[in-house]
Amino acid sequence: MTQETYELYRYLNRSIPRLDSEQKVRGELKYLTDVYPEGMLHGYVLRSTVAHARILEISTEEAERAPGIRAVLTYKDIPGINGYGAIVPEIPVLAYERVRYYGEPLALIAADSMEQAKAAAEMIKVRLEPLPAVLDVDEAMAEKVKIHDKGNVARHTVVKRGDVSKAEAQAHLVLERTYRTPMQKHMFIEPEGGYAYVDGSGVVHVLAGGQSPYRDKLQISRVLGISPEMIRVKNYPTGGAFGGKDDATVQIHLALLAYRTRKPVRLAWTREESGIAGYHRTASKITIRTAVDREGRLLSNSAKIVLDSGAYQSFGPTILDVSIETINGPYRVPSYLIDAYLVYTNNGIASAFRGFGAPESNFAIESMMNELAAELGIDPVEIRLRNILRTGEEGPFGNVIRNSAGLEEALNRARSSGIWRRANGSGWIKEGVGVAVAIKGVGFGTLPDYPSAAVEVIPEGKVRVMFTNPDYGQGVITGIAQLAAERLQIPVSEIEVINADTMHSPDTGSSSASRTTLTAGSAVVQAIDEALSKLRVEAASSFGASSSEVQYSGGRFMYRDRSVTIYELARRLRQKGRSLRFEATFEVPRYPEPVEGTLEVPHMMYMYGVALVRAGVDALLGKVNVKEVEFYADIGNVINPSIASGQVEGGVVQGLGYATIEEYRYSDDGRPLNINFTTYVVPTARDSPEMYVEFVKSYDELGPYGAKGVGEIGIIPVGAALAEAVYRATGKRIRDLPITPWKLV
Repeated sequence: MTQETYELYRYLNRSIPRLDSEQKVRGELKYLTDVYPEGMLHGYVLRSTVAHARILEISTEEAERAPGIRAVLTYKDIPGINGYGAIVPEIPVLAYERVRYYGEPLALIAADSMEQAKAAAEMIKVRLEPLPAVLDVDEAMAEKVKIHDKGNVARHTVVKRGDVSKAEAQAHLVLERTYRTPMQKHMFIEPEGGYAYVDGSGVVHVLAGGQSPYRDKLQISRVLGISPEMIRVKNYPTGGAFGGKDDATVQIHLALLAYRTRKPVRLAWTREESGIAGYHRTASKITIRTAVDREGRLLSNSAKIVLDSGAYQSFGPTILDVSIETINGPYRVPSYLIDAYLVYTNNGIASAFRGFGAPESNFAIESMMNELAAELGIDPVEIRLRNILRTGEEGPFGNVIRNSAGLEEALNRARSSGIWRRANGSGWIKEGVGVAVAIKGVGFGTLPDYPSAAVEVIPEGKVRVMFTNPDYGQGVITGIAQLAAERLQIPVSEIEVINADTMHSPDTGSSSASRTTLTAGSAVVQAIDEALSKLRVEAASSFGASSSEVQYSGGRFMYRDRSVTIYELARRLRQKGRSLRFEATFEVPRYPEPVEGTLEVPHMMYMYGVALVRAGVDALLGKVNVKEVEFYADIGNVINPSIASGQVEGGVVQGLGYATIEEYRYSDDGRPLNINFTTYVVPTARDSPEMYVEFVKSYDELGPYGAKGVGEIGIIPVGAALAEAVYRATGKRIRDLPITPWKLV
């Protein structure tokens, strides 16, 4: 950021501490899994221990008679719809007819103690007829065994433009490669969990770590068969999510048990249970065929994208869309043919994970760009500069590129970096530096999105800001508070944030798709404008003046030599019995129709990033040691540089894990193999390289005060950049993540 930018705002572009950081550091903030309600029951889930089977019998009579048992529920006990899912409500709340993955829920138990609940679970008689487990996407697409009656392809779409055959005939070079990326587990610190109770008026309260309170509320209402107005959901505080708590986890099970028993119920998964039953990233197999001219300019791009959705779809259809949109990168591609598949397997459910389909396709297109550069003898940064879309050009999906200057600047900064082209080492240790570019749409693309927010002016000297995007570590509470303070021109200390509680806040949507700054921020700004408009009229009335003559600054309305604070005006409104709460709804800008064959492509707003990765490779042991990462990002105007940098750095480290050591695996019969921190290893602070994050100057008028989003961009280009660094060090191309030692020796 430049000095001029810092001088422009009072409360933006400032690295103030997170508003909830002191509570967290002191251990005073109670996560929802830390609460043990008085008189609570213990919830427990009986799960399938096979990956694919026909259900012949689930008998609960003996378990129901066991000591301390208050409820034993199967699919027969669900009052409403036995299905949920963010896109398609096909995931059984409790399995019936068939189980389709190891760990699928069969029954729910509420008991006076956890020991009694587990003892009762062993009394439930379950008879299953085993079926072959289909774990590979190629085998699934052959459909010798059908996982669902409708077939094993959940979604297939073809998106095309121009004449690929003609482009390839005219090309100087055509390369075809297949790239693979693994399943990845979120491994957040707080496993899925929370508690629920029914109050005296019959309202079901569900307090559980999640990412979308109102969607949870809707899904619970469908399963319970009651009005959403009779349900309250609170998702804050949540101890980490990364997309793994975007679809429902424990919320519906908690609601069912509390609704049935009329007692408080706590249900929290163990780390192993989270490893077995929690969501994970889609694995991908992408074959890409790219044509270029002699100067390395792209002529066409063909891709077959196959994503492993696991047993059910969850967010799979839209994850596939993001992969489709990402496979052409931020590049000028005159002709393309994208053949995309979302495939059912008997692996666990794949769902949202930071980047949401972009890291998968980015690894393919960015690795291809590096391979093309090597074949043509062109600098990898230069080949990208020759192909990136500039402001005002038409993108590959018919969208006009509104502002890409930040990407060009980021690439130029990368090219002038001190570590670019650096390669050294002696003996067995070889060193290389790799580059990759990232693009990620902000929000839900062409899907309608109308987030609402509210503010309340408290006469005692606070402004309460209410929205429902959970803060699970990304700094949402602080960033929105800074936006509110800037709009009101009052200190951040006077802003009180209530988020992720349907009892208090209007529906702002989910914390996902790097959308919260755009959506909640814009809705809060509009709600503040509504509040100031109404307060201005009240101030004018007190002055005996026209509202157009009243000025506002620093929390105070002024007319000539008289002034009144917003809090004094709030007191007057309260005395008149008027509401002090002001709401607004922001209509997110979007293209009116998606590209044919897609659900949400294209987006109007994009984040950009450029990663440089310096790595050393032990040629004897095949061990990769990432030494340094530089990341140049365009995220629009930066609200809080420290928090934004932390988001990029966290994404980079998560991306390094994805690229080197993380791979969620199943046995041949579909049993998860690495389900805790002993068997599933993630990078720690000791594994983190030196990092330098720089934000290029950027401003997007669609966002509040020019801001865009930041949560996902850091993870996306890391895999391809590291693979290129390894190639430059060793001469070996890695097209299959993670980059493990046995692939290098």
